[in-house]
Amino acid sequence: MTLRDERSEEARTRRSILAGATFPLAAGAVLAASATRAKAEESKESLLDKWIRTKKAVVGVDLTSPPMRFRDAKGKATGLGIELLDMLLADIGTEAEYVEMPFGQTFAALAAGRFDMIGTFVTQLPSRGLRGTFAGFPAHYQQNVAYLRPGLRVQSLSDLNVAGMKIACQQGTSEEGMLKVTFPKALVQAFPQMPDTFNALSTGRVDATVTDIQNVPGTLKTFPDVTVAPGTINVVPNTFFMQHDDFKLWAYITNWLRFRASERAIQGLEDKWYAGVIRETYKLSTVTIGAGGEALVVNPS
Repeated sequence: MTLRDERSEEARTRRSILAGATFPLAAGAVLAASATRAKAEESKESLLDKWIRTKKAVVGVDLTSPPMRFRDAKGKATGLGIELLDMLLADIGTEAEYVEMPFGQTFAALAAGRFDMIGTFVTQLPSRGLRGTFAGFPAHYQQNVAYLRPGLRVQSLSDLNVAGMKIACQQGTSEEGMLKVTFPKALVQAFPQMPDTFNALSTGRVDATVTDIQNVPGTLKTFPDVTVAPGTINVVPNTFFMQHDDFKLWAYITNWLRFRASERAIQGLEDKWYAGVIRETYKLSTVTIGAGGEALVVNPS
């Protein structure tokens, strides 16, 4: 072997040694990074554990939509949604601290960390799933119907899909997008709060308001000249909405809802707050949640 060959061989050997030494360093860096991520995930406390530890759950709510969520004559938060939330939190061993705001602002406020969870069940829009996580079981089926202004009569829901027809809904709700598809010829107008839509309806500023059937008793009592169009527009699932990446909280709420539906506790609350009187007095069918999460029609007796 010549001197040049010996030097070339020595250089190759050194490169091999250096390459061999680099591999453990790189592997070590990957393992260290993985360990850091795992430690960070372990140190992130689930809201479920936080609520148990602090005995307080900070929730964002809109308290302007009876009978779902509102303040009674004494100023106490109440309604079907509030009672269901209280049942959930009681089983966890905690209580709610409310951050009150218009419904349309609650999603941005949740993303900004102003509270732990939206305190009422919401429609499971796919677009909302980009900003948070829905529980894996429905808490309520929203049965949308059309309330008609005084003097307006229709034979079917298709009569609302005409040019010049003004249909109102609450701003930031699923109805705002749904109505534009279901009634493309009509003019859809969104109002900040649900009471605003019914005030506009009763004074003839809009022709119809579309929202949940649960508003029938209160609306027809307050505005006796308002009527309900025949038929159900659609039935859409609503459930609790929380921040991403908290599987422990998600799993607990999902299982809790499934159990409460199977024992018919959710149907019992619906009957208490609106469904019972709607079937008995107004002879309209209502929808509840089955043990498997399916929508069940309950007809008048």
